[in-house]
Amino acid sequence: MKIIEALCLSNRGVVSFVGGGGKTSLMFRLNGEIPLSRRVVITTTTKIYMPAADKYPAVMLSGKRPVKKTLQNILQSGARPVLGQRLLPDNKVKGLSAGSLDRLINENNCFADFVLIEADGSRGRSLKGYLDYEPVVPRTTTLLVVVIGADVIGKALDDSAVHRPETLSRMIGLKPGAVLDAENIAGLIIHPGGVLRSCPPGARIVPFINKVDCLQSRDEAYRLAKLLLGGRIRSVILGSATGENPVIDVID
Repeated sequence: MKIIEALCLSNRGVVSFVGGGGKTSLMFRLNGEIPLSRRVVITTTTKIYMPAADKYPAVMLSGKRPVKKTLQNILQSGARPVLGQRLLPDNKVKGLSAGSLDRLINENNCFADFVLIEADGSRGRSLKGYLDYEPVVPRTTTLLVVVIGADVIGKALDDSAVHRPETLSRMIGLKPGAVLDAENIAGLIIHPGGVLRSCPPGARIVPFINKVDCLQSRDEAYRLAKLLLGGRIRSVILGSATGENPVIDVID
């Protein structure tokens, strides 16, 4: 099964990726699955590395060309632009504010069929604790994909596996160095002060447990998926964003 099928995406959508453990890989894998007939804009409210310019033309708000017209021309050519505020010295794209993206999407409702947004940063970790202003999710989001790196299961609560472990520790009452299991990971994801608090009321929420193919046993990943089900979470995907078969299972 493809990611686009597992996410139940049809012809249009504003998809925001949050969490840790493979957001960028998953976003670009989904982009590769979207039919070429669909117009796609890739962007961020944080920072992402600039992909190959010959495949993904950059459109920066700090440029002199009119952004809306430039985007339209690129999309009409069949290319898929990366939209940002400016290109940073480390070849990263500085993202737009959530409000700027919302205005652009609302004012140009037909300019793209899909807008793919990396709306969170985790410094390469598979899990993170959240500050008050995080994650930065645009209100126009129609689907929030919460990425969880399965490789964090069984790891200690410390800097090697978690971004801001001290914040996570305060949120769910887990002592530093304690072993992370399905129960406390699920508790972090559904915590009212965590990753879901910025989700727009009308958006669907689908957790994607990534890197499942790296586990010796998938029992805890399946237990995590079942613990996440409920409320606004109607399905959970187990998969590997970089694997040959990106979707291993869908739990609903």
